[in-house]
Amino acid sequence: MKKSEEYNLHFNTFEFNNTTIPIVGCSLVNGASKNNEIASFLEPNGIRLTQQIIDDIASLNLDLNIPFEGYNIWGGNQDESVEIKSPPFRAIFNTTGKSVEVPISDFLQILQEWKTFLETIPNPHFLSNR
Repeated sequence: MKKSEEYNLHFNTFEFNNTTIPIVGCSLVNGASKNNEIASFLEPNGIRLTQQIIDDIASLNLDLNIPFEGYNIWGGNQDESVEIKSPPFRAIFNTTGKSVEVPISDFLQILQEWKTFLETIPNPHFLSNR
């Protein structure tokens, strides 16, 4: 099972005005959408921006022996950010007042899965230049 599926995230596309639009859907779990925060952060990021986020996290040189106070990473939508904190190292999403925390290793894997999915969509598509 892919890491994104463990978080009930599903990558798909739809067509609108002859344009392919990549989307991230969230499954309903007990009547509530689980991890919508992660989906809304991922969705506006194309291949280039997703790689920049991965590189941003890698550049932090996270050291398990040094507490990390926090660092904000902005996505393709300027209203969406994720905070990286430790210990333990985690990504924290909070745009609706309810924090969603994800281990940093899971978040990096989800980012890579999103990037890999986007690479399978023929260009041009809605996120081609992002």
